[in-house]
Amino acid sequence: MLPVGEIRRLARQTLQGRWKEAALLNIIPVLIGFLIVGGAAATFSFFNPDFFNNDLIFGGNPNTDATFSMNIREIISNILTILFATGVSYTLLDMVRNPNYEIVPLKDSLQVFRKGYTIPVLGMYILQWIYMFLWSLLFVIPGIVKSFSYAQTYFIYKDATESGHYLSPTECITRSRELMDGYKWKLFVLELSFIGWHFLGALTLGLGYLFITPYIETSKAIFYEDLLRSR
Repeated sequence: MLPVGEIRRLARQTLQGRWKEAALLNIIPVLIGFLIVGGAAATFSFFNPDFFNNDLIFGGNPNTDATFSMNIREIISNILTILFATGVSYTLLDMVRNPNYEIVPLKDSLQVFRKGYTIPVLGMYILQWIYMFLWSLLFVIPGIVKSFSYAQTYFIYKDATESGHYLSPTECITRSRELMDGYKWKLFVLELSFIGWHFLGALTLGLGYLFITPYIETSKAIFYEDLLRSR
């Protein structure tokens, strides 16, 4: 597969002259995380095991009401964000595959809703959340490993659906796990290479993700394309 540095270079090349369009495409999911929960940490928080915290379940925490309220807000943010963020990632994958693809920010950010993918995407999100939570009960590391195994689930659903083949959320997750066999570390290194950008996003209270997220998601789209070619 391509080296991480080359993947990032190709992502920058793909976005060259199109950063403004990509930022506008990404404005809805960023603002959801920023306005509903507040701050950069929640902007793309797709997995929150604290919702099943023992204190929350059994009422042992004197601040339970406040904690529950925050968790509900985070869940709402996560659900809305995953729907819009998936539309963003699908658009960037289209752009990686077709350099002449013209981004229409609002229309493309609503891609999941327009194409009727809402329920399947939520199904995939919930199943991944459950699987990762159960794996995390064995310690944190297995849950993290599985999150990389499932990383291509949404892309697999998009490709299967657009080629006329229906795959259930479980089948998409299984295919992602099979596709990522032997490549989880590679994706981990790619993710780790953006840690400095995440710090920058935090320093800008999440607003920096308008430009950071297109860079990261375009890199992931290139990773996926390279992964398909390597199989």
